[in-house]
Amino acid sequence: MANLIAHPWRGALVIAAALQLLLVSIPTAGSAQQATSRATVKVPATTTASRLTIAAQRIEGSPPSIDGRLDESVWQSAPVAADFVQQRPNPGAPATERTEARVLYDDDAIYIGMWLYTNDTSGIATAIARRDYTGFTDWAQVMIDSHHDRRTAFRFAVNPSGVQKDALEYDDGHGEDVSWDAVWHAAAHVDSAGWTAEFRIPLSQLRFTTHSDSDAGARDQVWGIDFLRDIARLNERDYWAPLPADGSRMASVFGDLTGLSGLSAPRRLEILPYSLASVTNAPEDPDDPFFQQNDIGRKLGTDIKYGLTGDLTLTATVNPDFGQVEADPSVVNLTAFETFFPEKRPFFVEGSDLFEFDIGFPFSDRNVGFGNDQPFYSRRIGRAPQGGAPDSAVYTDSPEATTILGAVKLSGKTARGWTLGFMDALTRREMMDYTAPAGDRLRTAIEPLTNYGVARVRKDFRQGESGIGAIATATDRRIGDTGLNFLPSHAYTAGVDGLHRFGSGNYQLTGSVLGTYVRGDQDAIALVQSSAGHYYQRPDASYLDFDPSRKSLDGYAASAEVEKIGGGHWRWRVAGHARSPGFDMNDVGFEQSTDWLLEGTMLQYVDYQPGKHVRNWDFYATQLSGWSFGGERRTTSAGLGGDFTLLNNWGGYFNVVHEFSALSIDALRGGPALATPANDALGFGVFSDQRKPVNVQLYGNLLYEDGTSRRSFYVEPDLSVRPSGRFEFTVGPYIQWNRNPWQYIAQLPALGETRYLFGRIDQTTAALTLRARYSVTPTLSFQLYGSPFVSAGDYSEFREVAEPRAKHFDDRFHTFTGSELTHDESAGTYGVDLDSDGSVDLHFADPDFNVKQFRSTAVVRWEYRPGSALFVVWSQGRSQYSPTGNFDLGHDTRQLFQSPSTNVLLVKLNYWLSL
Repeated sequence: MANLIAHPWRGALVIAAALQLLLVSIPTAGSAQQATSRATVKVPATTTASRLTIAAQRIEGSPPSIDGRLDESVWQSAPVAADFVQQRPNPGAPATERTEARVLYDDDAIYIGMWLYTNDTSGIATAIARRDYTGFTDWAQVMIDSHHDRRTAFRFAVNPSGVQKDALEYDDGHGEDVSWDAVWHAAAHVDSAGWTAEFRIPLSQLRFTTHSDSDAGARDQVWGIDFLRDIARLNERDYWAPLPADGSRMASVFGDLTGLSGLSAPRRLEILPYSLASVTNAPEDPDDPFFQQNDIGRKLGTDIKYGLTGDLTLTATVNPDFGQVEADPSVVNLTAFETFFPEKRPFFVEGSDLFEFDIGFPFSDRNVGFGNDQPFYSRRIGRAPQGGAPDSAVYTDSPEATTILGAVKLSGKTARGWTLGFMDALTRREMMDYTAPAGDRLRTAIEPLTNYGVARVRKDFRQGESGIGAIATATDRRIGDTGLNFLPSHAYTAGVDGLHRFGSGNYQLTGSVLGTYVRGDQDAIALVQSSAGHYYQRPDASYLDFDPSRKSLDGYAASAEVEKIGGGHWRWRVAGHARSPGFDMNDVGFEQSTDWLLEGTMLQYVDYQPGKHVRNWDFYATQLSGWSFGGERRTTSAGLGGDFTLLNNWGGYFNVVHEFSALSIDALRGGPALATPANDALGFGVFSDQRKPVNVQLYGNLLYEDGTSRRSFYVEPDLSVRPSGRFEFTVGPYIQWNRNPWQYIAQLPALGETRYLFGRIDQTTAALTLRARYSVTPTLSFQLYGSPFVSAGDYSEFREVAEPRAKHFDDRFHTFTGSELTHDESAGTYGVDLDSDGSVDLHFADPDFNVKQFRSTAVVRWEYRPGSALFVVWSQGRSQYSPTGNFDLGHDTRQLFQSPSTNVLLVKLNYWLSL
């Protein structure tokens, strides 16, 4: 370990060498799952030696009418997929109700027919909801692996009311992209025997390969396929080709769909132009020369999809708008690190799986938060401008987000196992108008013209059981004369990753190496070196060298992990991670912390077979240790946890983690490492039977710190009510109490040295999330989101750091006495007499705060024709801040809703064209 710390590049080389040794020494056992032969009825599907097989039947005459009735004669002669098997609640048992599925096709589409029999038609559960509904209802579903790569699939579903749902499954079921929306048609019909579902899926909505030779049309296609049925009243899910109960595999165990002869990948050109009109009504400020009480907005743009080949699709957007996207939740962030918000914009969400590159660490505690780290974080594109007005500015007028001039994606999968993803986006140079004290109107640049690019490639082997990939990203800013020299002009990342499954697919080895390079003006690189997560300026970090004259910075991250993912009851995982201090991918990626050497292990026992009281349960233990590249022990923790589901479909989870005392190299935000106390944390959750019209969930977390007064507790109950199949609403209050005696406040110079100021914070946060939906038809719906938020922090017991590595907590700080500390309430400042000479040696602002916000969005969505929609959106925002730490929920809420509001009314119309 000492050698690795002294020579950090060796850490990556050791991990890479170990990964290579494991790859060459592990037997490459085949992973095909044995399937039991099944008796079938009528014209049956067949079973090969390794998996189920069903043949599709070509339609010779007119295609069936998509009405859900399945009464055309062509359905009766097609081979049948039957004898479904439960995945839950009794894994491996025969399905409670009989289900049959058949497949037809012609030159334009694939047709799926499913017969879903039941002994009790009154028990058929349904809902009338908008597309991609995830609530309580029966479903008929088909998943098609048209790439036949054993890793990806297109999912199509319909419920008894004709509500459609679709998604892209990837990484053999470990990832799902619900934002993927195809243009297809389905219908359902309920009769005395149960219900039937009928699908028409155009070939243009699937991705498959045809051969380049002249007889391509005569050669058969073989796709992966599986059918599934959800019986909501029984909380039962049945598959034709059985999936493991733990969901560890999906496409790799599908059956085969054969008999697809004479298919050619169709030409695909889809255009989705939109027009938008909006009006924004903001609180009046008569002195602001930029103020417009009613600001009218107009916008035109378009999205384009073009199938370059059967494998590759080009997607472009020009002047995109995301006005219908739900607002981010309110937060108060008292850390040095950026808050992560998930991507919600449809253009960037769809196909985001192609750019995933796992460089994280599968273990986490309070000190290690890698769960959101990724080299490509699409919310950087169109982010809020990073510049600001001069301190002398009186009034300002600037955009909330950088304008995206255009973006293009190239994505697809080839017959030889290559997955390709490329995206490039250009954002506009943004300007801010402001007024000087003399009243002059001036302009300044707040964001440069910027190009963002990412390329991802992956090659699969052994039918997706092994693979190797690479990624590269680039951010190029045209700084020029903008005055934004604090931004890097160029930032690049490049890396490789790999996956190898063995032992019949029950074991998995993964690894990755990623390097970063940032270049720019001296100010920009100095800012990166001294920023959160790097802190090259730390006075006790002899292994780091802060160089203000540098014009570039580079670093690396490397990971390796081996785990047992299936087979039997036991699971385990061993992982290692190295991340150098100079690693930085925040220009187009997301990271919070660097300078880590980590190892972790996990052992888990799972049981999916129902017992006398419990339907399924698991229990696990974890261990984690981490150091800086200078050998400082940054974290050590041990934890226990488990999940359970009872026979009545109630369930819950818990986890208990003990973190030992360690050194934090981030707590003083560029100062020396600070010893942190040990702590214990308990997380828990309980949920009721989701089948009931009224169900509840309760989540919470408790933190207790040894030897200090630090305590933290939050609880988040959710109540969901479903009065009918058309209407449901959810109310989710949230309350958190946090007392922290060593909350960072500031670092200020005084008496010739830097003083690190802390204080005790007593913080209370309350929020409420309300969601409601009402659907007139599956294509006409109303959705409402609203979230009031109040957080107040009261500071006391101000102190400075005295001996940051002292053994006892009280010895690490000097708490200011009443004679040392003065408070100027009118100025909102504190003064400290550090040398007891009667004069104030430093001032700092009163850190008390009371933040109130309300955000809401109401959306009417009408899909007036397949692929085309009309949105009417009303959003409202309110906010208020006061420099007081008092929390009074009733008073604060009244003040919030009495404060002025900003209202936006938006109408957006798009029209889908297939050419």
